[in-house]
Amino acid sequence: MTKTHKIMNILKNITPYVIALCFSFSTLFINAQDRKMGVVDDAVKMIVKRVDGLEEYSSTIDFNDNRKQLLMAGQNYQTNYGIYASIKMGESSLGSNYKTLKNVEFEIVNYKPTYFIGIDSIVVAESRMKNGLTFKIYTRALSDTNTYTLNETTLKNIHFENGSYLHSERYLNPMFPKKDSAGNVIFDSDGRVSCEPDNRKAFDFEFFYKDGRHIVRKEDYDQEKENPQTYMNEIASTLPGKRCFHSFNKVMF
Repeated sequence: MTKTHKIMNILKNITPYVIALCFSFSTLFINAQDRKMGVVDDAVKMIVKRVDGLEEYSSTIDFNDNRKQLLMAGQNYQTNYGIYASIKMGESSLGSNYKTLKNVEFEIVNYKPTYFIGIDSIVVAESRMKNGLTFKIYTRALSDTNTYTLNETTLKNIHFENGSYLHSERYLNPMFPKKDSAGNVIFDSDGRVSCEPDNRKAFDFEFFYKDGRHIVRKEDYDQEKENPQTYMNEIASTLPGKRCFHSFNKVMF
């Protein structure tokens, strides 16, 4: 048998294995693409595990106490405000070292306000590192709502380990968003909410500059890209006392 024939026989024998291996890696890649960050899936348990190293510039929430506890503080429109949460917990199927959430009532308290700030909505989502849970709190000046409730249906399958951290992010919505004929908010090409600078009674100076008739929309500092190392450990500039956009609260029960 010639050398060429030997090579052809070897290739013929290993080809099926190569194809199978390539198919396996392709399947893994497709599955990895499908696992996207977003709203918590009702059918999958979200387990918030204890993580060490987040103690600096954090606060504590006692799940055994359903009084209103400070979740985070912020300042917009020269108004200082605090966002509080009253939490009712339930037993977890994972054991005594875990608890579930049955109900969370949020309330925003304004201190010496120029404009009163309210809560538009709150979304429960996976954290950016996919190892925890985040309350995304959307606030807006001149909102008529200063309370918001998440019920057991929204919070089901979420399990907190004793000593884990509850992460919250505050987002400020513009005062005067533009809406279409169906009442849906309109977005600009850059993904920001399309909005008006004023309603002829109040000016939205968090989102616009004004000098006489000259009006310019401000940059959105909450969308600034952070240093990758900061993004990974969530400590250097994102905890309470460093920037009001984020807060971490240690869970105790």
